[in-house]
Amino acid sequence: MLLTTSAIRYPDRVAIVDDDGAVTYGRLREQFEAVAAAIAAIAPTKPASMGILCRNHRGFVVATGAGARLGAELIFVNTELPQQQLHAILARHDPDVLVYDEEYAAAVADSRFRGLRVVAYHEGRTAPDGLPTLDALARQRHPAPPPVRKAVKITMLTSGTTGVAKGVPRVVPMKAIAGLAATAMANLRLSSRDTVLVAPPFFHAYGLVALLGPLILGGTLICHRRYEAPQVLDDIARHRVTVLMAVPVMLQRLLEAGTAGADLKSLRLIVTGAAPISATTITGVIDAFGPILVNGYGSTEAGLVAIATQRDLVEQPATLGRPALGVSIRILRADRSLAGVGETSRVFVRGGVDYDGYTPDSVARPRAKEIVDGYIDTGDMGFLDARGRLYIDGRSDDMIVSGGENVFPSEVEDRLVAHPDVSDAVVIGVPDAEFGQVLHAFVVVAAGSDPTDDELKQHVKAGLERYKVPKRFTRIDRIPRNPSGKVVRSKLQAHNQS
Repeated sequence: MLLTTSAIRYPDRVAIVDDDGAVTYGRLREQFEAVAAAIAAIAPTKPASMGILCRNHRGFVVATGAGARLGAELIFVNTELPQQQLHAILARHDPDVLVYDEEYAAAVADSRFRGLRVVAYHEGRTAPDGLPTLDALARQRHPAPPPVRKAVKITMLTSGTTGVAKGVPRVVPMKAIAGLAATAMANLRLSSRDTVLVAPPFFHAYGLVALLGPLILGGTLICHRRYEAPQVLDDIARHRVTVLMAVPVMLQRLLEAGTAGADLKSLRLIVTGAAPISATTITGVIDAFGPILVNGYGSTEAGLVAIATQRDLVEQPATLGRPALGVSIRILRADRSLAGVGETSRVFVRGGVDYDGYTPDSVARPRAKEIVDGYIDTGDMGFLDARGRLYIDGRSDDMIVSGGENVFPSEVEDRLVAHPDVSDAVVIGVPDAEFGQVLHAFVVVAAGSDPTDDELKQHVKAGLERYKVPKRFTRIDRIPRNPSGKVVRSKLQAHNQS
């Protein structure tokens, strides 16, 4: 309904510019309406669910619009899943229809998926195995399916950094959409005149909101199947981009690529989120682009939680800002009593997006998040300052106990990245006979640099307590991250054991 409204208001306006060029709102609507009618005609039964396994291109939007038009549950699948995890996800959710890019054809075939398969992006003139494609279905003419008179169910997948990604099903109420829109309008001032470059993957919660926001408002969206920092800088100049949506690691890549000489005059806002961002990166972005950075904090389970405005980040680069509209935050101690101002404890939130547990899984059996008085446990440890701004120290599962002292890796990582010869860093805890655990730092050094372990230790010691100084250092080419930019610490643990 929301996309159709934009198509009625702005039929000839460019909706999306992707690797295949531009498409208007009117044409986009024609395509997803035709695809919905074609799927209804060729599917053996009315589809109750549709899986979408697509990178960032118009096919993702067409598939989403078609699925919503059919009233099917929309299951957004991570495009970077290992084949074994993809098979587990498809077996668990078992969608009636699966729309996927050609690059996943072999993995889907090996999964023994039994539903209707439709190919979205493909290189050749025809799809593999003679399967129907979105383009071919969009050219067919069939009677329109009956109108949908209920909210569409959306299932997002968690990041999966600690195992098989969990499914978070929800029916998105209009009050939640209105709350998100109101928060965006109040803090970002998005409008139909904006040209928005969306770099995060669409299947992720942040990427999906970043995708739908401009389209609902009638703006123009720029996207590419793969992220390349130089291309982003070129897009900003070529398309006069006004808003850039990117996860923190993408901003780090932009800074590494260098912005000197780039035409950035059109850019008025950068929005980041989905993963922790260091104060060093925030300061670097502000220095390179100006005070135009906004940082959002949330989760698949809880939705959007807090927003740090441009002013917040200039004053306090480490803050995640204040609660979004309709959201309440509580910091609860281990006994679930209310923590005081500045006291670090577990972060619980309550907002407009309901959480009712994970999709049932007969194999993984995920443990549901704790809920206290309607507040859901985020799994993060943090505190509120006297002005009600939120700060996150780290994940409770990542906390390291070394010699009886609690250490959150994030502050050590931030200190390491502040070293001029370190471009990225992650700290984990490893077993130690004397201290129980000691800190092991994995660092990515800047090109042409080779700081010694002692130099790095002295740098950390100059800014943090002695017990927070890593005992071990390992140089690696790149920190392992998932598509949303979160560190996959299990790979570093495996690296440490090898």
